[in-house]
Amino acid sequence: MSRKLLVVIALLAVIAYCYWYYSRSKSLLQNWVSANGFKLLHVKRGSPIAPLSMYFTTTRNQVLFHVAVYDPSLHRIRSAWIRFGSRWLGLLDADAIDVEWEHEP
Repeated sequence: MSRKLLVVIALLAVIAYCYWYYSRSKSLLQNWVSANGFKLLHVKRGSPIAPLSMYFTTTRNQVLFHVAVYDPSLHRIRSAWIRFGSRWLGLLDADAIDVEWEHEP
């Protein structure tokens, strides 16, 4: 194999991984919203203003979202920080979900 071909293969692998990562994180978020019966109003991926308990313990294998959802069971809008993925397996572990609701006891 020539060097150029290896570079092209590596570049395609990186592009494929990025596509998978972003589509997987979006899918996990939609599944969580549907499973809880919420309506997604706003979503923002990661932020330096996340709660310290989540910000400093989130690895690059995980994804952190800030969301606003309408909760029909409470008839109100709620906001939360949600982390998908486990420390080591990342987004391959679909059951690893941490939610920290804002402005709630």
